[in-house]
Amino acid sequence: MTTTNPVTINNRIDMPLDELEVGTVFRSGGRTITETDVVNYCALTGNWIEIHSNVHYAAQTRFGERLVQGSLTYSIMTGLITFGPPIQANYGINNLRYLTPVHINDTIYVTAEVLAKKDKDDKYGVITLLMKALNQNGDVCQKSEWSLLMLRKREDLEALVGASLPTERAKN
Repeated sequence: MTTTNPVTINNRIDMPLDELEVGTVFRSGGRTITETDVVNYCALTGNWIEIHSNVHYAAQTRFGERLVQGSLTYSIMTGLITFGPPIQANYGINNLRYLTPVHINDTIYVTAEVLAKKDKDDKYGVITLLMKALNQNGDVCQKSEWSLLMLRKREDLEALVGASLPTERAKN
């Protein structure tokens, strides 16, 4: 008998750690990375490395054209899988690998598979996700293991969300 991993089509991780199962896969929609994204990222970060910013130089490399920064791709990946209130903090990134270049005008899609989860204390735990960016051809461009600190229990999540909602003012 074979079993398949549960798959969640929704790209939003909005449940506490205790309700997530190892093997669950979250999938995002696509996002095309544009020339504007690359130029804005160069300006924002100061990453003007020529393979990203110099058309003439990049044309002479083995890639024949400018490439999207790996760190920009990673940043977009983390935005495509959205995180709800259970996520409390970034805990770390391990084994980040750039496997296939991302080109300007490539569209990336993301999968985030729950690899592991562990309790930290009564209120918090750590989830580890296998993050993969796939281009429009299905090639894995980038992968890593991303760990996040998150709330463990539904009641702690509800208390947090309820506390963050504005209260209605009494009307005179």
